[in-house]
Amino acid sequence: MPRTYRKGFLLAALAGSILSAHAAETEYNLLDVYNLALKNDAQLAAARADMMVTQEGSSQARALLLPNLSLTGGTQYNKTKSETTGGDLKDSYNSNTWGASLNQPLFNMASWFGYDSAKFQSSQAEATFGFEQQNLILRVSEAYFNVLRAEDSLITSIAEEKAVKQQLDQARERYNVGLIAETDVLEARARYDSARVTRIEGENNLSVSYEALRTITDMDIQDIGKLKKTMPVSAPTPANSDQWVNNALKSNLQLEAARESLKAAESNIKVKKSGHAPTVDAFASYNYSSSNADSARTPTTNPETGLPVSMTGDGDQTVVGVKFTLPLFAGGGTSSQVRQATYQMESVQQNYDKALREINSGTRNLFRTVNSDVSRVEARCQGIVSSESALKATQSGYEVGTRNITDVLDAQKTLFAAQRDYLNARYDFIVNTLKLKQTAGTLSPEDLSELNGWIVSSEEMSIPAQCRAD
Repeated sequence: MPRTYRKGFLLAALAGSILSAHAAETEYNLLDVYNLALKNDAQLAAARADMMVTQEGSSQARALLLPNLSLTGGTQYNKTKSETTGGDLKDSYNSNTWGASLNQPLFNMASWFGYDSAKFQSSQAEATFGFEQQNLILRVSEAYFNVLRAEDSLITSIAEEKAVKQQLDQARERYNVGLIAETDVLEARARYDSARVTRIEGENNLSVSYEALRTITDMDIQDIGKLKKTMPVSAPTPANSDQWVNNALKSNLQLEAARESLKAAESNIKVKKSGHAPTVDAFASYNYSSSNADSARTPTTNPETGLPVSMTGDGDQTVVGVKFTLPLFAGGGTSSQVRQATYQMESVQQNYDKALREINSGTRNLFRTVNSDVSRVEARCQGIVSSESALKATQSGYEVGTRNITDVLDAQKTLFAAQRDYLNARYDFIVNTLKLKQTAGTLSPEDLSELNGWIVSSEEMSIPAQCRAD
Protein backbone atom coordinates (compact mmCIF):
# COMPACT_ATOMS: atom_id res chain seq x y z
CA MET A 1 0.00 0.00 0.00
CA PRO A 2 1.61 3.35 -1.00
CA ARG A 3 2.35 5.76 1.79
CA THR A 4 2.29 9.04 -0.15
CA TYR A 5 -0.09 10.32 -2.78
CA ARG A 6 1.17 13.29 -4.73
CA LYS A 7 -1.28 15.61 -6.44
CA GLY A 8 0.31 15.03 -9.84
CA PHE A 9 -0.37 11.31 -9.50
CA LEU A 10 -3.98 11.97 -8.56
CA LEU A 11 -4.59 14.24 -11.52
CA ALA A 12 -3.24 11.59 -13.86
CA ALA A 13 -5.21 8.81 -12.18
CA LEU A 14 -8.45 10.80 -12.06
CA ALA A 15 -8.53 12.25 -15.57
CA GLY A 16 -12.01 13.58 -16.15
CA SER A 17 -12.87 13.36 -12.44
CA ILE A 18 -13.46 16.09 -9.90
CA LEU A 19 -9.80 16.72 -9.14
CA SER A 20 -9.10 17.11 -12.83
CA ALA A 21 -11.81 19.75 -12.92
CA HIS A 22 -9.96 21.60 -10.18
CA ALA A 23 -6.59 21.59 -11.93
CA ALA A 24 -5.87 25.28 -11.70
CA GLU A 25 -3.80 27.69 -13.68
CA THR A 26 -3.30 29.78 -10.53
CA GLU A 27 -2.76 28.46 -7.05
CA TYR A 28 -3.92 30.61 -4.14
CA ASN A 29 -2.51 30.51 -0.64
CA LEU A 30 -4.33 31.51 2.53
CA LEU A 31 -3.41 35.21 2.33
CA ASP A 32 -4.39 35.34 -1.33
CA VAL A 33 -7.85 34.08 -0.48
CA TYR A 34 -8.13 36.51 2.45
CA ASN A 35 -7.19 39.51 0.31
CA LEU A 36 -9.78 38.51 -2.28
CA ALA A 37 -12.38 38.20 0.47
CA LEU A 38 -11.52 41.69 1.79
CA LYS A 39 -12.42 43.10 -1.61
CA ASN A 40 -15.38 40.94 -2.55
CA ASP A 41 -17.08 39.48 0.52
CA ALA A 42 -20.68 40.71 0.60
CA GLN A 43 -21.15 40.13 4.34
CA LEU A 44 -18.20 42.36 5.22
CA ALA A 45 -19.34 45.03 2.74
CA ALA A 46 -22.81 45.05 4.30
CA ALA A 47 -21.28 45.39 7.78
CA ARG A 48 -19.16 48.32 6.59
CA ALA A 49 -22.26 50.03 5.15
CA ASP A 50 -24.17 49.46 8.41
CA MET A 51 -21.34 51.11 10.32
CA MET A 52 -21.39 54.14 8.01
CA VAL A 53 -25.15 54.43 8.41
CA THR A 54 -24.85 54.56 12.19
CA GLN A 55 -21.97 57.03 12.11
CA GLU A 56 -24.06 59.44 10.06
CA GLY A 57 -26.49 59.46 12.97
CA SER A 58 -23.77 61.02 15.09
CA SER A 59 -23.33 63.84 12.55
CA GLN A 60 -27.07 64.43 12.48
CA ALA A 61 -27.24 64.59 16.28
CA ARG A 62 -24.38 67.10 16.37
CA ALA A 63 -26.20 69.25 13.81
CA LEU A 64 -28.98 69.86 16.35
CA LEU A 65 -26.46 71.72 18.55
CA LEU A 66 -25.14 73.98 15.79
CA PRO A 67 -26.60 77.16 14.24
CA ASN A 68 -29.42 76.79 11.75
CA LEU A 69 -29.41 79.37 8.95
CA SER A 70 -32.13 79.60 6.32
CA LEU A 71 -32.93 81.93 3.43
CA THR A 72 -36.41 82.53 2.02
CA GLY A 73 -37.66 84.49 -0.96
CA GLY A 74 -40.72 84.82 -3.14
CA THR A 75 -42.53 86.85 -5.76
CA GLN A 76 -46.23 87.09 -6.56
CA TYR A 77 -48.64 88.84 -8.92
CA ASN A 78 -51.55 90.69 -7.28
CA LYS A 79 -54.79 91.88 -8.85
CA THR A 80 -57.30 93.67 -6.63
CA LYS A 81 -60.74 95.16 -7.15
CA SER A 82 -63.08 96.60 -4.54
CA GLU A 83 -66.18 98.79 -4.65
CA THR A 84 -66.45 101.80 -2.34
CA THR A 85 -68.70 104.84 -2.10
CA GLY A 86 -65.96 106.93 -3.56
CA GLY A 87 -65.47 104.71 -6.56
CA ASP A 88 -63.88 101.44 -7.50
CA LEU A 89 -60.42 100.54 -6.32
CA LYS A 90 -58.51 98.51 -8.90
CA ASP A 91 -54.89 97.62 -9.19
CA SER A 92 -52.53 94.91 -10.42
CA TYR A 93 -48.94 94.74 -9.33
CA ASN A 94 -46.04 92.48 -8.36
CA SER A 95 -44.73 92.10 -4.83
CA ASN A 96 -41.41 90.56 -3.84
CA THR A 97 -40.11 89.37 -0.49
CA TRP A 98 -36.96 87.79 0.82
CA GLY A 99 -35.57 87.09 4.23
CA ALA A 100 -32.94 85.29 6.27
CA SER A 101 -33.20 83.70 9.69
CA LEU A 102 -30.63 82.34 12.13
CA ASN A 103 -31.39 80.08 15.08
CA GLN A 104 -28.86 78.93 17.69
CA PRO A 105 -29.84 76.55 20.51
CA LEU A 106 -28.48 77.88 23.81
CA PHE A 107 -29.87 75.28 26.16
CA ASN A 108 -31.36 71.99 24.98
CA MET A 109 -30.67 68.98 27.19
CA ALA A 110 -32.39 66.54 24.82
CA SER A 111 -30.05 67.50 21.98
CA TRP A 112 -26.94 67.22 24.16
CA PHE A 113 -27.84 63.81 25.54
CA GLY A 114 -28.98 62.72 22.08
CA TYR A 115 -25.54 63.59 20.75
CA ASP A 116 -23.94 61.48 23.51
CA SER A 117 -26.21 58.57 22.67
CA ALA A 118 -25.36 58.87 18.96
CA LYS A 119 -21.62 58.82 19.73
CA PHE A 120 -22.02 55.66 21.78
CA GLN A 121 -24.01 54.07 18.96
CA SER A 122 -21.23 55.05 16.54
CA SER A 123 -18.65 53.37 18.79
CA GLN A 124 -20.88 50.31 19.00
CA ALA A 125 -21.05 50.18 15.20
CA GLU A 126 -17.25 50.40 14.94
CA ALA A 127 -16.83 47.53 17.40
CA THR A 128 -19.41 45.46 15.52
CA PHE A 129 -17.60 46.09 12.26
CA GLY A 130 -14.31 45.16 13.89
CA PHE A 131 -15.86 41.87 14.96
CA GLU A 132 -17.04 41.27 11.39
CA GLN A 133 -13.47 41.84 10.21
CA GLN A 134 -12.28 39.20 12.66
CA ASN A 135 -15.14 36.97 11.62
CA LEU A 136 -14.00 37.25 8.00
CA ILE A 137 -10.58 35.90 9.03
CA LEU A 138 -12.29 32.97 10.68
CA ARG A 139 -14.70 32.34 7.80
CA VAL A 140 -11.88 32.42 5.26
CA SER A 141 -9.79 30.04 7.37
CA GLU A 142 -12.65 27.60 7.87
CA ALA A 143 -13.53 27.62 4.16
CA TYR A 144 -9.86 27.23 3.17
CA PHE A 145 -9.14 24.34 5.49
CA ASN A 146 -12.45 22.70 4.65
CA VAL A 147 -11.16 22.46 1.09
CA LEU A 148 -7.97 20.83 2.38
CA ARG A 149 -10.06 18.48 4.53
CA ALA A 150 -12.07 17.49 1.48
CA GLU A 151 -8.95 17.00 -0.62
CA ASP A 152 -7.26 14.86 2.04
CA SER A 153 -10.43 12.86 2.56
CA LEU A 154 -10.76 12.28 -1.18
CA ILE A 155 -7.14 11.19 -1.50
CA THR A 156 -7.61 8.80 1.41
CA SER A 157 -10.83 7.49 -0.15
CA ILE A 158 -9.05 6.88 -3.45
CA ALA A 159 -6.26 5.01 -1.66
CA GLU A 160 -8.82 2.96 0.27
CA GLU A 161 -10.74 2.13 -2.89
CA LYS A 162 -7.53 1.02 -4.57
CA ALA A 163 -6.49 -1.11 -1.59
CA VAL A 164 -9.90 -2.77 -1.35
CA LYS A 165 -9.85 -3.40 -5.10
CA GLN A 166 -6.54 -5.20 -4.67
CA GLN A 167 -8.05 -7.35 -1.93
CA LEU A 168 -11.03 -8.09 -4.18
CA ASP A 169 -8.74 -9.16 -7.03
CA GLN A 170 -6.70 -11.35 -4.68
CA ALA A 171 -9.87 -12.88 -3.26
CA ARG A 172 -11.09 -13.78 -6.73
CA GLU A 173 -7.75 -15.40 -7.55
CA ARG A 174 -7.75 -17.39 -4.32
CA TYR A 175 -11.36 -18.40 -4.88
CA ASN A 176 -10.60 -19.57 -8.42
CA VAL A 177 -7.93 -21.94 -7.10
CA GLY A 178 -10.18 -23.11 -4.27
CA LEU A 179 -8.31 -21.53 -1.36
CA ILE A 180 -11.27 -19.51 0.01
CA ALA A 181 -15.03 -19.65 -0.04
CA GLU A 182 -17.22 -17.51 -2.28
CA THR A 183 -18.46 -15.58 0.76
CA ASP A 184 -15.02 -13.97 1.04
CA VAL A 185 -15.27 -12.72 -2.53
CA LEU A 186 -18.76 -11.36 -1.89
CA GLU A 187 -17.55 -9.63 1.29
CA ALA A 188 -14.65 -8.05 -0.59
CA ARG A 189 -17.02 -6.96 -3.36
CA ALA A 190 -19.37 -5.33 -0.85
CA ARG A 191 -16.48 -3.46 0.76
CA TYR A 192 -15.25 -2.33 -2.65
CA ASP A 193 -18.68 -0.97 -3.58
CA SER A 194 -18.82 0.86 -0.26
CA ALA A 195 -15.37 2.35 -0.88
CA ARG A 196 -16.49 3.56 -4.31
CA VAL A 197 -19.47 5.32 -2.72
CA THR A 198 -17.17 6.98 -0.21
CA ARG A 199 -14.91 8.18 -3.00
CA ILE A 200 -17.86 9.57 -4.99
CA GLU A 201 -19.09 11.42 -1.91
CA GLY A 202 -15.59 12.77 -1.41
CA GLU A 203 -15.56 14.18 -4.94
CA ASN A 204 -18.84 15.96 -4.30
CA ASN A 205 -17.66 17.29 -0.93
CA LEU A 206 -14.58 18.75 -2.61
CA SER A 207 -16.71 20.60 -5.15
CA VAL A 208 -18.99 21.89 -2.40
CA SER A 209 -16.03 23.13 -0.35
CA TYR A 210 -14.63 25.05 -3.34
CA GLU A 211 -18.04 26.67 -3.81
CA ALA A 212 -17.80 28.01 -0.25
CA LEU A 213 -14.57 29.76 -1.25
CA ARG A 214 -16.32 31.19 -4.30
CA THR A 215 -19.09 32.61 -2.08
CA ILE A 216 -16.58 34.52 0.05
CA THR A 217 -14.21 35.66 -2.68
CA ASP A 218 -16.52 35.88 -5.71
CA MET A 219 -13.72 34.14 -7.60
CA ASP A 220 -13.56 30.74 -9.27
CA ILE A 221 -10.69 29.39 -7.18
CA GLN A 222 -9.69 25.95 -8.41
CA ASP A 223 -6.50 25.17 -6.52
CA ILE A 224 -5.04 26.22 -3.18
CA GLY A 225 -1.78 25.70 -1.33
CA LYS A 226 -1.40 22.75 1.02
CA LEU A 227 -0.56 22.62 4.70
CA LYS A 228 2.87 21.33 5.63
CA LYS A 229 2.70 18.06 7.50
CA THR A 230 5.51 19.39 9.75
CA MET A 231 3.40 22.27 11.08
CA PRO A 232 3.78 22.24 14.88
CA VAL A 233 0.80 21.56 17.08
CA SER A 234 1.35 23.19 20.46
CA ALA A 235 -0.74 24.32 23.41
CA PRO A 236 -1.97 27.94 23.47
CA THR A 237 0.11 30.64 25.15
CA PRO A 238 -0.45 31.84 27.84
CA ALA A 239 -1.15 28.44 29.35
CA ASN A 240 -3.66 29.79 31.89
CA SER A 241 -7.35 30.02 31.03
CA ASP A 242 -7.86 32.94 33.45
CA GLN A 243 -5.46 35.07 31.43
CA TRP A 244 -7.36 34.29 28.26
CA VAL A 245 -10.62 35.24 30.00
CA ASN A 246 -9.12 38.52 31.23
CA ASN A 247 -8.01 39.34 27.69
CA ALA A 248 -11.48 38.54 26.40
CA LEU A 249 -13.17 40.80 28.98
CA LYS A 250 -10.90 43.66 27.90
CA SER A 251 -10.67 43.14 24.14
CA ASN A 252 -13.57 41.01 22.88
CA LEU A 253 -15.28 43.16 20.25
CA GLN A 254 -18.74 41.72 20.78
CA LEU A 255 -18.49 42.60 24.45
CA GLU A 256 -17.20 46.06 23.59
CA ALA A 257 -20.16 46.59 21.27
CA ALA A 258 -22.51 45.49 24.08
CA ARG A 259 -20.88 47.99 26.47
CA GLU A 260 -21.32 50.84 24.00
CA SER A 261 -24.93 49.80 23.47
CA LEU A 262 -25.44 49.97 27.23
CA LYS A 263 -24.01 53.51 27.35
CA ALA A 264 -26.24 54.56 24.47
CA ALA A 265 -29.30 53.20 26.30
CA GLU A 266 -28.35 55.16 29.43
CA SER A 267 -28.06 58.36 27.40
CA ASN A 268 -31.38 57.64 25.72
CA ILE A 269 -33.10 57.66 29.12
CA LYS A 270 -31.64 61.13 29.74
CA VAL A 271 -32.90 62.23 26.35
CA LYS A 272 -36.45 61.21 27.22
CA LYS A 273 -36.29 62.80 30.68
CA SER A 274 -35.17 66.03 29.03
CA GLY A 275 -38.63 66.28 27.55
CA HIS A 276 -39.61 67.93 30.87
CA ALA A 277 -36.76 70.47 30.69
CA PRO A 278 -36.96 73.99 29.22
CA THR A 279 -35.18 75.02 26.05
CA VAL A 280 -33.58 78.35 25.23
CA ASP A 281 -32.84 79.48 21.67
CA ALA A 282 -31.33 82.66 20.28
CA PHE A 283 -32.71 83.85 16.97
CA ALA A 284 -32.26 86.62 14.44
CA SER A 285 -34.13 87.37 11.24
CA TYR A 286 -34.26 89.95 8.49
CA ASN A 287 -37.11 90.39 5.99
CA TYR A 288 -37.41 92.72 3.04
CA SER A 289 -40.47 93.34 0.84
CA SER A 290 -41.25 95.49 -2.20
CA SER A 291 -44.13 96.05 -4.63
CA ASN A 292 -44.73 98.03 -7.83
CA ALA A 293 -48.40 99.00 -7.39
CA ASP A 294 -49.44 101.99 -9.63
CA SER A 295 -50.86 104.77 -7.41
CA ALA A 296 -51.98 106.80 -10.47
CA ARG A 297 -54.72 104.32 -11.17
CA THR A 298 -55.91 104.02 -7.59
CA PRO A 299 -57.07 106.45 -4.94
CA THR A 300 -54.34 107.91 -2.75
CA THR A 301 -56.69 108.18 0.23
CA ASN A 302 -59.02 105.76 1.91
CA PRO A 303 -62.51 107.03 1.20
CA GLU A 304 -63.82 105.75 4.50
CA THR A 305 -61.12 107.14 6.76
CA GLY A 306 -59.78 109.94 4.62
CA LEU A 307 -56.25 108.84 5.41
CA PRO A 308 -53.59 108.59 2.69
CA VAL A 309 -52.89 105.13 1.27
CA SER A 310 -49.57 104.31 -0.39
CA MET A 311 -49.67 101.36 -2.79
CA THR A 312 -46.01 101.53 -3.69
CA GLY A 313 -42.80 101.34 -1.74
CA ASP A 314 -40.27 99.08 -0.09
CA GLY A 315 -39.86 97.92 3.51
CA ASP A 316 -37.66 95.74 5.69
CA GLN A 317 -37.69 94.32 9.20
CA THR A 318 -34.92 93.06 11.50
CA VAL A 319 -35.68 90.94 14.58
CA VAL A 320 -33.24 89.68 17.21
CA GLY A 321 -34.23 87.85 20.37
CA VAL A 322 -34.09 84.89 22.73
CA LYS A 323 -36.91 82.38 23.08
CA PHE A 324 -37.64 80.39 26.24
CA THR A 325 -39.90 77.34 26.08
CA LEU A 326 -41.05 75.26 29.05
CA PRO A 327 -43.15 72.15 28.37
CA LEU A 328 -45.98 71.95 30.89
CA PHE A 329 -48.10 69.01 29.86
CA ALA A 330 -47.90 66.60 26.90
CA GLY A 331 -50.73 64.25 27.76
CA GLY A 332 -48.38 61.88 29.64
CA GLY A 333 -46.40 61.12 26.50
CA THR A 334 -43.05 62.24 27.91
CA SER A 335 -43.44 60.10 31.02
CA SER A 336 -44.36 57.12 28.85
CA GLN A 337 -41.24 57.66 26.72
CA VAL A 338 -39.11 57.69 29.88
CA ARG A 339 -40.61 54.40 31.03
CA GLN A 340 -40.12 52.92 27.57
CA ALA A 341 -36.45 53.95 27.51
CA THR A 342 -36.01 52.47 30.99
CA TYR A 343 -37.38 49.11 29.83
CA GLN A 344 -35.09 49.24 26.79
CA MET A 345 -32.18 49.91 29.13
CA GLU A 346 -33.12 46.86 31.19
CA SER A 347 -33.21 44.71 28.05
CA VAL A 348 -29.79 45.95 26.94
CA GLN A 349 -28.38 45.34 30.42
CA GLN A 350 -29.63 41.75 30.43
CA ASN A 351 -28.16 41.16 26.96
CA TYR A 352 -24.85 42.56 28.16
CA ASP A 353 -24.84 40.26 31.19
CA LYS A 354 -25.67 37.34 28.90
CA ALA A 355 -22.81 38.22 26.55
CA LEU A 356 -20.44 38.57 29.50
CA ARG A 357 -21.27 35.11 30.78
CA GLU A 358 -21.15 33.50 27.35
CA ILE A 359 -17.75 35.01 26.53
CA ASN A 360 -16.42 33.98 29.92
CA SER A 361 -17.51 30.36 29.53
CA GLY A 362 -16.83 30.28 25.79
CA THR A 363 -13.23 31.39 26.29
CA ARG A 364 -12.60 28.72 28.91
CA ASN A 365 -14.24 26.05 26.74
CA LEU A 366 -12.18 27.00 23.69
CA PHE A 367 -9.00 27.02 25.79
CA ARG A 368 -9.80 23.49 26.94
CA THR A 369 -10.74 22.44 23.41
CA VAL A 370 -7.46 23.65 21.91
CA ASN A 371 -5.48 21.84 24.60
CA SER A 372 -7.57 18.77 23.95
CA ASP A 373 -6.87 19.13 20.22
CA VAL A 374 -3.13 19.06 20.91
CA SER A 375 -3.48 15.79 22.80
CA ARG A 376 -5.92 14.45 20.23
CA VAL A 377 -3.51 15.08 17.34
CA GLU A 378 -0.80 13.18 19.23
CA ALA A 379 -3.21 10.33 20.00
CA ARG A 380 -4.43 10.18 16.39
CA CYS A 381 -0.83 9.99 15.24
CA GLN A 382 -0.23 7.03 17.51
CA GLY A 383 -3.51 5.53 16.30
CA ILE A 384 -2.14 5.44 12.75
CA VAL A 385 0.97 3.64 13.97
CA SER A 386 -1.12 1.08 15.81
CA SER A 387 -3.57 0.62 12.93
CA GLU A 388 -0.78 0.16 10.40
CA SER A 389 0.91 -2.44 12.60
CA ALA A 390 -2.40 -4.23 13.10
CA LEU A 391 -3.01 -4.30 9.35
CA LYS A 392 0.40 -5.83 8.67
CA ALA A 393 -0.21 -8.50 11.28
CA THR A 394 -3.68 -9.23 9.93
CA GLN A 395 -2.40 -9.52 6.37
CA SER A 396 0.30 -11.94 7.53
CA GLY A 397 -2.31 -14.02 9.34
CA TYR A 398 -4.53 -13.99 6.25
CA GLU A 399 -1.67 -15.29 4.11
CA VAL A 400 -1.07 -18.24 6.44
CA GLY A 401 -4.77 -18.91 6.90
CA THR A 402 -5.27 -17.81 10.52
CA ARG A 403 -7.29 -14.69 9.59
CA ASN A 404 -10.02 -14.25 7.00
CA ILE A 405 -10.57 -11.52 4.45
CA THR A 406 -13.11 -9.74 6.63
CA ASP A 407 -10.41 -9.20 9.23
CA VAL A 408 -8.11 -7.74 6.59
CA LEU A 409 -10.79 -5.43 5.23
CA ASP A 410 -11.71 -4.29 8.72
CA ALA A 411 -8.07 -3.57 9.51
CA GLN A 412 -7.70 -1.58 6.27
CA LYS A 413 -10.84 0.44 7.05
CA THR A 414 -9.54 1.17 10.53
CA LEU A 415 -6.22 2.42 9.16
CA PHE A 416 -7.80 4.77 6.63
CA ALA A 417 -10.23 6.05 9.26
CA ALA A 418 -7.26 6.71 11.55
CA GLN A 419 -5.57 8.72 8.81
CA ARG A 420 -8.70 10.80 8.23
CA ASP A 421 -9.11 11.39 11.94
CA TYR A 422 -5.51 12.53 12.27
CA LEU A 423 -5.76 15.02 9.41
CA ASN A 424 -9.10 16.33 10.64
CA ALA A 425 -7.67 16.75 14.14
CA ARG A 426 -4.95 19.02 12.75
CA TYR A 427 -7.48 21.22 10.96
CA ASP A 428 -9.68 21.30 14.07
CA PHE A 429 -6.68 22.49 16.07
CA ILE A 430 -6.03 25.35 13.63
CA VAL A 431 -9.64 26.53 13.46
CA ASN A 432 -10.23 26.25 17.22
CA THR A 433 -7.03 28.20 17.89
CA LEU A 434 -8.30 31.01 15.67
CA LYS A 435 -11.68 30.91 17.43
CA LEU A 436 -9.93 31.20 20.79
CA LYS A 437 -8.03 34.27 19.59
CA GLN A 438 -11.23 35.79 18.23
CA THR A 439 -12.99 35.28 21.54
CA ALA A 440 -10.04 36.88 23.33
CA GLY A 441 -10.23 39.80 20.89
CA THR A 442 -6.69 39.31 19.60
CA LEU A 443 -7.37 37.72 16.21
CA SER A 444 -5.77 39.76 13.41
CA PRO A 445 -4.45 39.37 9.86
CA GLU A 446 -1.01 38.74 11.39
CA ASP A 447 -2.32 35.39 12.62
CA LEU A 448 -3.23 34.49 9.05
CA SER A 449 0.18 35.65 7.85
CA GLU A 450 1.89 33.42 10.40
CA LEU A 451 -0.32 30.50 9.47
CA ASN A 452 0.28 31.16 5.79
CA GLY A 453 3.96 30.46 6.40
CA TRP A 454 3.00 26.79 6.71
CA ILE A 455 1.18 26.78 3.36
CA VAL A 456 3.20 25.43 0.43
CA SER A 457 2.36 24.86 -3.20
CA SER A 458 3.38 21.22 -3.61
CA GLU A 459 3.09 19.52 -0.24
CA GLU A 460 2.15 15.89 -0.57
CA MET A 461 -0.79 14.57 1.37
CA SER A 462 1.03 12.09 3.58
CA ILE A 463 1.25 11.25 7.21
CA PRO A 464 4.35 12.53 9.08
CA ALA A 465 7.12 10.01 9.67
CA GLN A 466 6.44 9.88 13.41
CA CYS A 467 2.91 8.67 12.66
CA ARG A 468 4.15 5.70 10.62
CA ALA A 469 4.95 2.21 11.78
CA ASP A 470 8.49 1.04 11.17
